Amino acid sequence: MYIPKYFEVTDIPELVKFIKAHSFGTLFSQTDGAPYATHLPFLIEQDDSGQYYLLGHMAKTNPHWTYIDGQVLVVFQGPHTYISPTWYQEENTVPTWNYTAVHVYGEYIPVTLQDELAGILNQTISTYEASMETPWTTDIRSSFNEQLMNMIVGFKLRITSFEGKWKLSQIHSTERRTKVIQGLRKSSDVNANQIADMMEQRL
Repeated sequence: MYIPKYFEVTDIPELVKFIKAHSFGTLFSQTDGAPYATHLPFLIEQDDSGQYYLLGHMAKTNPHWTYIDGQVLVVFQGPHTYISPTWYQEENTVPTWNYTAVHVYGEYIPVTLQDELAGILNQTISTYEASMETPWTTDIRSSFNEQLMNMIVGFKLRITSFEGKWKLSQIHSTERRTKVIQGLRKSSDVNANQIADMMEQRL
């Protein structure tokens, strides 16, 4: 990912927090010159040695997993929005797009043990059900669920590097950035207001 220095985010805890908040990512790989992409929810965890991993699963009928060999890329997209030049209230300005994204590179490791796959599924369920008024639970090793588990492929990605980019008008003056925030606040779009929040935090 092209990241000018003023847009770069290198703080790992901040990037991990971002991934948890925007955990539906896109897994990319390439085999024999052909690109593959799959959209999936991911979990992120750190082991006792400090190594980070992404955890996930996909349908066994998805051929993507059969082609993965070696390093992969996962892209996590955060808030993004159009920036109108009218908000600067100045001549010689142009439109742009503000956005946030994290790229994660890592080694694909298939999960072959049913107990480990069950652990990933239980962790996924508890993570996404935590915000529900009445969290759903299940016996992941019931005969019904065991049949479903035979239809998916679990995996871990041993993370080798993170890239973070927060493009939030940092190249502009405080006055211009304040005007952009004011313009964004007039929108009812959730993304626009989230970008405005992030810009305010960095003023």
